[in-house]
Amino acid sequence: MNKSFINRFFLLSIIIITSTALAADNNNQKIENNSEVQEIENISEGKEISDAPANDIFELIFNEAKSFYVDALISAHFNDTSESKYCFDRVFEIIAEISGLDSLTLLEQDDFNRFNDKVSNDYQIYFAYLNEESDSLALGSVGDEFFETILDSVDLGDDTLIIVEDQPGHIAIVRSKKIDRLITYFSGKPAASIQKYLEESNKYREHYLPILKQYNIPEEIIYLPILESGYNPNAYSYAHAAGIWQFIAGTGARYGLKRNWYVDERRDPIKSAHAAAKYLSKLYEEFNDWYLALAAYNCGENRIWRAIKREGTRDFFKLRSLPSQTRNYVPSFMAVTLIAKNPEKYGFTTPKTKTWEWDEVVVDRCYEFDDIAKACNITSDVLRAYNPELRRWMTPANDNQYVLRVPEGKAEGLVEKLKSIPEAKDKKPEMVYHRVRRGENLSYIAKRYGTSVSALVSANHIRNRNQLRVGQSLLIPTGAYYSAREQKSASTNVITHVVKRGETLSEIAENYNTSLSKIRSMNNIYNDFIQAGKRLKIPVNLAKQTQPSDSPKGSNRIVHVVRKGESLWSIANKYQVSLNKLKSWNDLDGRKPIYPGQRIIIYHSVRG
Repeated sequence: MNKSFINRFFLLSIIIITSTALAADNNNQKIENNSEVQEIENISEGKEISDAPANDIFELIFNEAKSFYVDALISAHFNDTSESKYCFDRVFEIIAEISGLDSLTLLEQDDFNRFNDKVSNDYQIYFAYLNEESDSLALGSVGDEFFETILDSVDLGDDTLIIVEDQPGHIAIVRSKKIDRLITYFSGKPAASIQKYLEESNKYREHYLPILKQYNIPEEIIYLPILESGYNPNAYSYAHAAGIWQFIAGTGARYGLKRNWYVDERRDPIKSAHAAAKYLSKLYEEFNDWYLALAAYNCGENRIWRAIKREGTRDFFKLRSLPSQTRNYVPSFMAVTLIAKNPEKYGFTTPKTKTWEWDEVVVDRCYEFDDIAKACNITSDVLRAYNPELRRWMTPANDNQYVLRVPEGKAEGLVEKLKSIPEAKDKKPEMVYHRVRRGENLSYIAKRYGTSVSALVSANHIRNRNQLRVGQSLLIPTGAYYSAREQKSASTNVITHVVKRGETLSEIAENYNTSLSKIRSMNNIYNDFIQAGKRLKIPVNLAKQTQPSDSPKGSNRIVHVVRKGESLWSIANKYQVSLNKLKSWNDLDGRKPIYPGQRIIIYHSVRG
């Protein structure tokens, strides 16, 4: 793809998104003065506090998503992959929060859907490389990609179903021209991905078969997540479905999956499997046909009933009014099942991945991943892989009996080690509580604590604009990861920095607590080379800014380039420095992941 096209796409995207956001901001300014009065009047009448038009929840967090998206585009344009990954992660997190709001108007829903489609499509086409070595959300279910490629190329009248296998208690496995074409396709370009998904499925096989049996679900269903997520617990689809079994928030909640500030049980491989088995059991009871039950799992029960009523048949393979993705869903499941049952026949190999095993410990308070990982002598990334439901790089602060998974052999003595970890006295708390007063709204509270409205919405499970009340206790996330994007204000200024010999742009950005992309943009810098003595304009927030300090006396300054698989703890251990000092030197808070290629500053003691 030529560079001029990408540049045009970049500029056009920024113009469209920014102009939309500015229009919304101007509209908010016109009614801002009236909103506070309206809120106070509502309070005096004993009503709920409404965030009013100027502080509408949707408008506020939707604008945050747009702002993060623009920053992601700018960062990517200047090859600042770390900042771009962070911004995209925040965009997708906010999209997930918006999808859970229950009071969107038709116009708001349309605006949101168009934005979501644009971000998702742009990410897949232009920025998928960001996902290769990061903790970015795995965007799009596997089936979305496959179903867009395989369309209805075989006329129904020309296709004949052949029963391959039909046993009591199992799903009847059939073949047809379309299914054969799908097998050929899966054995071609996506073969490496399919092999990877088969290997991943083997990790969970011994756990899932007993669960399926418990709910009288055919064992063939074990291959369904290959289509849904590729057995990736962190998969997140355009339809806002998450986890191996791709539950949307509403359906997950109906089947017992919790989603709050700390956890998203849709991402837990075991809990979500129980929920999926319950849901599939309910669908089969409703339709008494596994093909229809599977189709309903893909597009919802109501669509299936409408198609049945419209066409006068309960034969899935004759329902032509279903969405094209659903028409391909069951044939794709047949194709994947045939491959998984006999992989060698179709050019694949039998998966040899070992069964996923773990030990469990019960923790009685909130612990950071870094501390637990150090006590276990593992990395934070490994700990997170064992606990994909945890969203915040820490265990829940509101659960004193949280069951934590650790690798086999790592549980012994862990509780005692954790209890010996002292509470950090000089560390800013990640969470505080705020009691809502008269006249306050989400926007005001977020600004007061230097956090974002989307973080408040997520932390307090706010789902509609009338949910804030006087006296209500709000959980306030104060970590840097969830801070609001910097905006031009009275507390923002531009200072001049004279480049010293050996300095890099990344180091300067880190020292001044700003982003590399902002420095590049403000100084029209398009490469990584800067000369000593060059004067740079640096955007800084005066409320947060501290002058960069020189290296500690008697220490050498080292710049470490992060490699794949490394964590802050492993880097601190390598250089024999404390984790807290490493975070302090690099203005890191442990929430925002580090990425391969990122530069980490280390001050190492000089011994005579």
